[in-house]
Amino acid sequence: MSNQTLISTAEFERIYEKWNRKVYQYALSKTSSTYIAEETVQRVFIKLWNNIFQKKVHVEIEAQLFCIARTTLLDIVKEERKRQDLLHLKVETDQVPTPSELYRLKELNERYEDIVSRMPESRRKVFMMSRFENLTYKEIAERLSITPKTVENHIALALKVLKKMFVFIIHLFF
Repeated sequence: MSNQTLISTAEFERIYEKWNRKVYQYALSKTSSTYIAEETVQRVFIKLWNNIFQKKVHVEIEAQLFCIARTTLLDIVKEERKRQDLLHLKVETDQVPTPSELYRLKELNERYEDIVSRMPESRRKVFMMSRFENLTYKEIAERLSITPKTVENHIALALKVLKKMFVFIIHLFF
C-alpha cells in the first residue's frame, strides 16, 4: 500500500482492525487504565485518519501509529493529571467562600481576562489554544502554521506577564 496517496475507508478499517488491539494493549501496559487505553485508541486513529487525509503520511503505518500513540498517551495522562489535581483541589476547598473571597476571585478573574485580552492577537490565540483547548505546542504550531519554538516563546511571554500580575495582586489583596 502506498502511503503517499489517500486510502479508502475500507483500507483504513483494515488498518484499524489490524492495529487497534495493539495500540490498546500498549496504552494499557503503560497506564493500567482501561479508560485511558480506550481514549488513546480513539484519538490515535482519528489523528491517523487526519494525517492520511491531509497526505501527511510519509512513514509506514505501524511506525506512525506508535509515534502518535506515544504522544497521544502522554497528552491524555497530562489531561488526567490536571483533572485529578482539580478534583483534589475542589475536595479541599468545598467550603462556601465568604463574600469578600468571592469579590477577590471576581476581581482576580476580571484582571486576568483583561491582561489576556491585551496580549497581541497571535500570543493570545496561542495561549488560549494551549490553556483552554489543551493542545500541545506541536498541534498549535500546525494549526497556526508557525514553529513549535514560536509557540513556546508566546506561552513563555504570556506566562511571564500573568505571573507579574498575580504577584502584584497577591501583594495587593493579602
